[in-house]
Amino acid sequence: MSGPRYSIGIDLGTTHSALAWVDIAGSDGEATVHGTLPIPQLTAPGAVESLPLLPSFLYLPHADELAPGDLALPWAAEGSQVVGELARARGATTPIRLVSSAKSWLCHPGVDRRAAILPHDAPPEVARVSPLDASTRYLDHVRQAWDQAHPEAPFAEQDVTVTIPASFDPAARELTVEAARNAGCRSLTLLEEPQSALYSWIEASGGGWREQVRPGDVILVVDVGGGTSDFSL
Repeated sequence: MSGPRYSIGIDLGTTHSALAWVDIAGSDGEATVHGTLPIPQLTAPGAVESLPLLPSFLYLPHADELAPGDLALPWAAEGSQVVGELARARGATTPIRLVSSAKSWLCHPGVDRRAAILPHDAPPEVARVSPLDASTRYLDHVRQAWDQAHPEAPFAEQDVTVTIPASFDPAARELTVEAARNAGCRSLTLLEEPQSALYSWIEASGGGWREQVRPGDVILVVDVGGGTSDFSL
């Protein structure tokens, strides 16, 4: 069995998620072949568009709200859940059925993060999911999008890195790993977001970073995110 062709990076964000990739075989040192994956998602009932970002929202429709065909995706003729742009739009009018900020709940030490508690303010008749389950669904959507675009290089056979906040406690880190495993990740690495941002800056500088920093310098990384703002040295 050959090794992975791609190294996949997933930013599982509070408000948006994204996938980037590097072609390992086609890269040599700092000369990399890389790109981002446009993610197919519902933007209206029965309408699918490929967008650069996947809004990290899950909408739980009423059984009679949408026809099964309205939720069809390129990899599934029927569906029962809405993830992404349509979820965000639908939730704006019916917020009691919208799961948002699952990542923030995933690191909340005051709740059972495996329990079905989201949407947090939903009435009893609305089905709920856990922060873990919501995170799994976002990652599974990204996996399906990858497999649809790259059938020759299945997601499960690639090296996958998922970024996490530096502030994630051990439980949140373990739950992120579990969500990724549930979504089909086999070879998985967690990378703290400030470190990922620094690597991105180094890559984007094209070697110019060597003229801007010296051994022993302290670098401040500012991450203004959808859920929190983090400052790391």
